[in-house]
Amino acid sequence: MDEKFERELSLKDLIRIFYRGRWVIISSFVAIMFLTTYYTFTVTPEYEASAKVIVQEESARGMDIFDIGGFIQQETMINNQVEILKSRTLAETVIHNLEKSELANQLEILRTGQYAADRRSMIAGFKSTIKGLLGVRATADEYTFDDKVEDLMEHRLSITPLRNTDMIEIKVTAVTPEEAAFIANNLTVAYQEKNRSMSQEEVRQVKEFLEEQLGSIKTQLAESENALRDFMQNKKVVALSHETEELIKKLAEFEGFYHEALTSLNSFKERLAYINEQLGKNRQSFDIESISADTYFEELKKNMAILQSKRSAYMANLINRGVYNENDMELKKFDEQISGLTEKLKTELAKLASQDIVNPVAMNEQLFKSKVEVEANIQALKPKVTSLKSIVDEYTAKLESLPQKSLQLARLQRAAKVDEKIYLMMKEKFQETRITEVGRLGDVRIIDPAKPPKDPVRPKKVLNMILGIIVGLGLGVGITFLLEAMDNSIRSTEDVERLGISILGSIPVIKEQETFNKIKVQAKGIQSGTVEDVKRMASRLITHFAPKSPISEAYRTFRTNIQYAKIDRKLQTMLVTSPGPGEGKSTSAVNLAITMAQMGSRVVLIDGDLRRPVVHSIFNTDRRIGLTNLLIGRAKLEETIIQTEINNLSIITCGTLPPNPSELLGSEPMDRLLVELKAKFDVVLFDTPPVIAVTDAAVLGSKLDGVVLVVKSGQTDKEACFRAHSLLQNVKTHVLGALLNGVNIESLYGSYYYYYHYYYYGKDNTKKRKRKSGKPQQQQAA
Repeated sequence: MDEKFERELSLKDLIRIFYRGRWVIISSFVAIMFLTTYYTFTVTPEYEASAKVIVQEESARGMDIFDIGGFIQQETMINNQVEILKSRTLAETVIHNLEKSELANQLEILRTGQYAADRRSMIAGFKSTIKGLLGVRATADEYTFDDKVEDLMEHRLSITPLRNTDMIEIKVTAVTPEEAAFIANNLTVAYQEKNRSMSQEEVRQVKEFLEEQLGSIKTQLAESENALRDFMQNKKVVALSHETEELIKKLAEFEGFYHEALTSLNSFKERLAYINEQLGKNRQSFDIESISADTYFEELKKNMAILQSKRSAYMANLINRGVYNENDMELKKFDEQISGLTEKLKTELAKLASQDIVNPVAMNEQLFKSKVEVEANIQALKPKVTSLKSIVDEYTAKLESLPQKSLQLARLQRAAKVDEKIYLMMKEKFQETRITEVGRLGDVRIIDPAKPPKDPVRPKKVLNMILGIIVGLGLGVGITFLLEAMDNSIRSTEDVERLGISILGSIPVIKEQETFNKIKVQAKGIQSGTVEDVKRMASRLITHFAPKSPISEAYRTFRTNIQYAKIDRKLQTMLVTSPGPGEGKSTSAVNLAITMAQMGSRVVLIDGDLRRPVVHSIFNTDRRIGLTNLLIGRAKLEETIIQTEINNLSIITCGTLPPNPSELLGSEPMDRLLVELKAKFDVVLFDTPPVIAVTDAAVLGSKLDGVVLVVKSGQTDKEACFRAHSLLQNVKTHVLGALLNGVNIESLYGSYYYYYHYYYYGKDNTKKRKRKSGKPQQQQAA
C-alpha cells in the first residue's frame, strides 16, 4: 500500500505545491522582511577602526639558536603577542587611560555602556532582558569598571595576525567613528608601552641595583672623607711620605679596577636573577652548573682564568712603572682574546643548554639568549675579579707594614680615594644603564594608526536585505514543503489515480453565497425557511437552480463518465458512499440524480443512510414513511415514493430508523424491492453511510450494478480512501470509480478545471461572451 503513496515530484507538482502554499510563502516573506527591515534601520550602527603593528624580535633577525625551524618559533612569538593584546591586564590599562583622557565624558564605553548592555541583554537573565526590551539604559553604578573591561575584551576588540608576516591587525568596534579610532589608538599605544616596559625590565633591575649601590657608596665616601679630615686635624698630620703616597695611589687604582669588575659581576648576577625568575614562571629554565661539566667547557673556563690573570699582572706592571694607558696595544690584545673566548663560551653554553631543554620551541628565545649571554659574561668576570682581588690583597699587605700612625692615615686616605673612584665608577655605570634602558624601544612598531571610519560595518543594509529575502522565501518554501509532507490528504485527481482508483470527475467547492445570488429569481419553489436554509438548500441542489454554473457542468461530466464506466452492461442500480463522514456523498448523490433526471431518465433517489439520513432535509419532506417501512412490510411502494418538483426525479426517504440497518439492507425484502424499482425506474440511486464506519454500503453494494466512492479534496486521507476501496472490492462490488469533491480551483494551478473555470467564467464567476465593437459585454449566469 505504501508504494501507491510514493511518487516522484514533477515540475508540475512543484508548481502546484508553490501555488497552493503561496500565502504561506508570502506571509513568511513579508514577516521576515519586516523584521529584517526594522532591525536594519533601527539598530545602533557600529563603526570599526583598525590599526596595524609589526613585531620584530632581535632574535628573529639573526641566526636561529636552536637549529630548528625558525618559522615555528616566529609563529609562536606572534601568537604570544596576540594573547598579550587580548589580555585582561592590557584591557584594564586601556580603560584606565581612557578614564584619564580629556574625552572621557564623550566616550560611550565609559559613559553608560549601552553598547554592551544591548549585547548582554541578548544572553543575560530576565531582568537584563526586560531592561533591554524597555530600552532602559544602564546606570553608572550598574556599569562597573569590570563591565567596561569585559565590554572591550569580548564585544569590541578583534585581534588578527596577518598571514606570512610579522604584522598584527587590531580592530575596535564602537558606536561612533571617532570613538572607535580613539580606543584603537589608545590600545595600540598601551600595547607598545607594555612591550617596551617588558623589554626594559631586565635593564631596569640592574639600574635599580646600581642606584641602590650608588646611594650607599655616596654615604660611604662622605664618611671616609670626614674620617680623614678629622684624623688629620686631631693628630696634626699633614702628609705621608712620597713612597707611601705612591703605594696608596697604586692600591686605590687597583681597588678601583677590582670594584669595577665586582660591580659588573654583581650587575650581571642581578640580570641573571630576573631572567631566571621569568623563565621559572613557565618552568623553562636550565641549570648552568649541571650543564657546564663538559670537558671542553671546563677547558674554556680554565683558559679564561689564565688569560684574565695574565692581563691583571700585565696591568699591574704598567701601573707600577707609572705608564698605565687604557689604549696600550698589549692590553687591547688581551681584551680581544678575552672577547673571543667569551664568544666561545656563549656558543658552547647555548649548545649545551639547548640539549638540556625539553621543548626549546615553546621557550622564550629572547630570554634564553639573554641568559646565555649573561652566564658567559659571569664566567668571564669571575677570574678577572679573582685576579684583581689577589693584586689588591698584595698591595694591602704592603700597606700594613707601615708604622702605626702612618698606617692609620694611609688607611683613611686609601678608603677615601677608593670610595671616590668607586662612586665615580658607579655613577658612570648608572648613567650607562639609564641610557641602555631608554634605548630599549621594544619590538613593536606602529605601522598604521587608526583613523575614524567613514561608513559603519554593521548593520550591512544591502546584505541584510538580501539575506532577509533569501531567509523569508526559504522559510516560506520550507514551511510549505513541511505542511505538504505532513498532509496525507487527497488533493488532486492525480492523487486518486495513484491509489489505483479510476477518477469519474471532480467537483469544485460550492460557495453558498454565490449560488444563492445566482438563484434569487429561480428559487420560487422554495416556499418556506430562513435565508440561511434557502442558501443551504440551493447549494445542495445547484444542478437544479444553477444548471449553467461550472459546478453543474462538473456534475454533468461526472454523469457522463458514469454512463461510460461499464459499457458492457447496463447501470441501473447504483449507490454513492464515502470513506468517512462530511465528504459530500449525499450532495453528490442528489445532484447526480438531478443530472440523470434532466437527461430524461426516470430516476429514484433512495436514502439508504439508515443512521444519519439527510435526503429528506435537502428536499424539505417528511421521512416517517420510507425505505424501512417497505422492508418490514408496513408500507407499499406507491406510498413511499415522493415526486419532487424536478421532472423525472422521485425520492424515497429512509423511514423509521431501525436498530439493525445492515441486516435490513442485506435481507430478501431488499432483493424484491430492487426488482420492483428496476421495473418502475430507469435509474435507482442509493445514498448510503460511510463505508469504513459501518458495513451498510458494502452489504448493499454487492447487490447493485455499481458503486461510486466520493472523496473530499484536502480532507479524505489517502490511507482511508485506499482502505474504503479495498473493503468494497473484498465483497465483490463493482466500484465504478471515485468522485473528487470540494476541489479548491485556485489551489489547483494547471488543472483542467482551473483553466475551464477561468476561461468560461472569470474570477467573478460571470460567463464571458464574445466582444462586439471593442466593448466587453457580460451576461449574468443563470
